[in-house]
Amino acid sequence: MSSPATGGDSVAARYASAAQVAAVVILLICHVCYDVIIIARSWSQYESRLGTVTAWVIVAGVQVAGSVLLLRRGAGASVLACRLLAALAVGASLVAILSYPPGQVLGDASWAWNTVGWCGVLLLMHRPLWELIVMQGANTAISVVAMAADGSMDRVTAGRVVLVTFATAGAQLLFVVVAHHLTRVARRAAELTLARAENESRAAAEEAVHSERQRRYREIGERVAPLLRGLGDSTLDPADPQVWRLAGVEAARLRRLFAETDDSSDPMLHELRACTDLAERRGVDVTFFHYGALPQVPAAARRSLTEVVLLVLASAASRARITVVGDAAEVVVSVTADAPAEVLDDLRSSLPVSVVDDQEAKQLWVEVRWRVPQPLSG
Repeated sequence: MSSPATGGDSVAARYASAAQVAAVVILLICHVCYDVIIIARSWSQYESRLGTVTAWVIVAGVQVAGSVLLLRRGAGASVLACRLLAALAVGASLVAILSYPPGQVLGDASWAWNTVGWCGVLLLMHRPLWELIVMQGANTAISVVAMAADGSMDRVTAGRVVLVTFATAGAQLLFVVVAHHLTRVARRAAELTLARAENESRAAAEEAVHSERQRRYREIGERVAPLLRGLGDSTLDPADPQVWRLAGVEAARLRRLFAETDDSSDPMLHELRACTDLAERRGVDVTFFHYGALPQVPAAARRSLTEVVLLVLASAASRARITVVGDAAEVVVSVTADAPAEVLDDLRSSLPVSVVDDQEAKQLWVEVRWRVPQPLSG
């Protein structure tokens, strides 16, 4: 399961991508559709048609370059490139204003103010907000200075400047602020959702483990209770080898169950060593060999593998050797001991893993294998 932070970043990236596409589309509509209509309608009025075309082409170039930077690199776009393109867009605004008819900076022939502002959104939406404010301020200042220079600035015009500024720069700044806010909210919401799902999944896993352990405690209790009852009422003889062996098996199973709750870097080896403890206490010489790196073995498979060792050690008379070999594909556990062959009857009837045995010179050799399940091919 991915971490909440990673999942939140993924959702935030999708929201940021949507905002980027929206900025590209808005600027495309403004410049290719709206600006072209204004220029075509006012073509005969412009002081410099070459200046108008030049300004339009510069803005178009900034638009294309900015769109490529934004859509390909997003927040990772070059800061210097974005700032230079923003400055170039403001310069194009100045060229466009110089080509307007006198007194038409805010007139019907005006097209650059709004479009250059959206260029700033496109280029600086992932930069600190003050950078976009500076660009919008420069864009507005050029228009105000031009109106002051041609004598068209009066009270009414000043009011129009304020209204246009709120309608254009205000809307563009609001677009960036809302986009950033939605991205942050989406990231936080995704992180909280993933964290909750992770907690619920962990709780469900812990509940499943607890239920399984409770079941196994009951199962062991059902086997141990008759044994203890028989020893208590003398219906079972502690000197009987069979009773002695059964007691050793159940005691080893309890030790293994306790070992399953321990925090160990390698649960398989830890549980195997827990199975050898009781045999060593009653004088069996146990040697333990381990080769290779073990894969992750599920709890059920570990119980089947350790059950082999447990049953053989419970019947060993004086010595036993345990060998564990692991690689990425399988785990092989073998045990050799001076134990009777009757042990194999229990092994074959109770274990879901493959068992290979060989008895020679009163030595019982048992090998059990567990293979890592292969993923289903698509």
